[in-house]
This record gives sequence, structure tokens and C-alpha cells, in this order.
Amino acid sequence: MKLRLSLACLAVAAVIGFGGCGFGAPKSAAPSHTVPASATVSPMSSTASPTATPAPTDPPLQQAWTNQAVALTAEAQKGGAAQVHLGAGFPLTLTSRTAQVDGEDWAEATWQTPGRQGTGWLPSAAVTTTKPSGGASASFDALDSGLSDYLNDLGTKVGVQVLDVTRGVTYSFNAGKPFTVASAIKVPIILALLSRLEASKKKPTAAQASLMTNMIEHSDNDSAAKLYKQIGNESGMLKFLKGLKISGFAPPPTPATIPYGYSTITPSAMAALLARLDAGTVLNATDRAFVLKLMRHIEDDQRIGVGDSSPSGATVSMKDGWFYAGGDTGPYVVNSSGIVSKGGETYVIAVFTVKDPNFNAGCAIVRHVALVVGQKLMG
Repeated sequence: MKLRLSLACLAVAAVIGFGGCGFGAPKSAAPSHTVPASATVSPMSSTASPTATPAPTDPPLQQAWTNQAVALTAEAQKGGAAQVHLGAGFPLTLTSRTAQVDGEDWAEATWQTPGRQGTGWLPSAAVTTTKPSGGASASFDALDSGLSDYLNDLGTKVGVQVLDVTRGVTYSFNAGKPFTVASAIKVPIILALLSRLEASKKKPTAAQASLMTNMIEHSDNDSAAKLYKQIGNESGMLKFLKGLKISGFAPPPTPATIPYGYSTITPSAMAALLARLDAGTVLNATDRAFVLKLMRHIEDDQRIGVGDSSPSGATVSMKDGWFYAGGDTGPYVVNSSGIVSKGGETYVIAVFTVKDPNFNAGCAIVRHVALVVGQKLMG
């Protein structure tokens, strides 16, 4: 049975999260506006003008947020088909409609992203009217249902993390799964080295600046190997990321014999590092500007995915990685990550693939994901 939520109930719901509060409490009747018998009637009119009685109105829409991961359904029912999957902290607007399902209170709410919007039902226990700290999260079906289907079809072969910096919403798919980092490790290397120099109150030498330029703009592996050694190899990288409270990076099992590019990283870790770079919380202003300049001048044949499939006119700071892996993880791994800004809006994206049948197949995945995300977030 669907009930109407009273204003009094909404006030209490902000405190107790919609538990109890007598859903559907009746409204007070509108006050009477009759004219007393002793009132004087104006001589300009033979009859008094009637006083209008205000029509009853629905309660105003209420701002709320999810407090846990939840699926919204088209109808108030358990086990119904999911309309959209939202994570914790996602903003909602409650309508005045409520229901009870097997003794559990449900609420109707509207939701919206730059790509989609809708109205659905969710358990009231998953709703809070007190704004939570931190950002919001959602699955990709909240941004684009077609992209969500595409990713689901690929399954564990792809992992994606997108942070809509402008709106504070993170979209994830297999974002906590480790993927081979390949040349994408060159961004953590340059950030770790510059952070190390800053801590010692030093500036990079001309030789170091040249190595960093070759490593980022031209993806030079020899330059990367020399700089990786300067930060202390895998132990230095782990120490750097631990200082930022970013987990999800792991060196190869035998780093002495396997190149550093065989390390693994999760899309969420890569996106978190890029978000710190974008926000200016990992380097000083001078070093940050230097790194972003290099990442904006990647040579053309290294600009796959985020570099060649982002919105037209956007500023893109990015780095790709790929190689033929072979063995159980092959044959190809391809990834693309970056910071995309346009018209005052920014998002961070990290797309990683594994077991691509060939290089072009991996490129097609990162390009498609980058293209759809850019279209939905920036038009």
C-alpha cells in the first residue's frame, strides 16, 4: 500500500532514517474563514466577497542521500528488476510516495547523472536525510546503460574507474582488480621522484628533467628504468604510495628478473593518484605544472584512448601503457588513463584491459570507454 509522507514525518526521518514515524499521518484540516455575524459589511458591496480556502498541497520534495550500495527498482518490491545501481553518498530527491513491503518501509526517489535520470523505489533503510561526508559512487548503469552492458559483456577483461571531479561522483567497474601496469607506471615514477626531491628541498637536475621528459612524452623505457632506480625501485614506489594512503600497487613477484612494467595496479589506485595530481595535493605548484605539461604533450602514437577519444576541445593530461604479455595473461594488455578538463569541468579516468587477442582489440576497448564517458560527462 502506498502512503503519503507528512511534513512532520520528514522532519523526524532526518534523525531516525525513516524508521517508524507513522507513515501517512493525516494533514490538519485547513482553517475556516467565515465572517462573524457582528462584522460590518461595506456599503460599496451588497454581499461580502468569499475568502478562498487554500487547496491542500503535497509536501515539498526532500533532499536525501543513499547510505549504502542499493539498487532502485521500478516498483516497490523485493527482488524486482534493478533500474539503476547506486553506491553510498549518491544524492536523491524523495517524492511524497512511500510503501510497505513485507513490513519494511520503502521510499520513492528521483536520481540524476549527466547521462541518465529516473525515478525508482528503494528501502527507506538505505536512505539518509543527513548529507554524508565524502563523495558519491555509482555503477556505470547510472551514467550510460549501453556502456554498462558493454563492460558487463567484457567481464574481468576490463577495469574502469571514473571520477567526475565536478560533481563528486565516482563510477567503477572492476576498479579494485589488479591489472598489469605496463608504461602507465611512468606517471607514478615521476611523481615519486619529484616528491622525493621536494622532501629533500631539491630541484631536479637538468639530466633528471631530460630523463623525465623522455619517459613521459616519448615513453622511453631506458629513461624510466634509470628514474625507477633513483626512487629506490619497488620499495621506493611502495613507500611513496603508502605516504599518500593509496593502495592497489604491487611489484612483480621476482622484480630482479622481471621488468617493473610487470607490476600491477588497480584502476582505482591509478585514478586516485591522478586525482591527487589534479587537485595539487601531491606536488608543489611548480612540479605539478611540469608534470601536467609533459602529460599534455604525449607524442601522437602514444595518445590512444583518453588521448584520441575525449571530448573535442578538452585539455587532456594522460599516459597509456601496453605490451605483448604472453603466457596466461596474454596476449596483449592495453591501458589508458588521464585527466580531462573542458569549460570548467574535469574528470579523471583509468581504463585497463587484459587478455586482448591483439593490440587493436585492446585499443578499441579503451577508446570506446573513453569516448562514451566523455560524451556523457561533457557532451
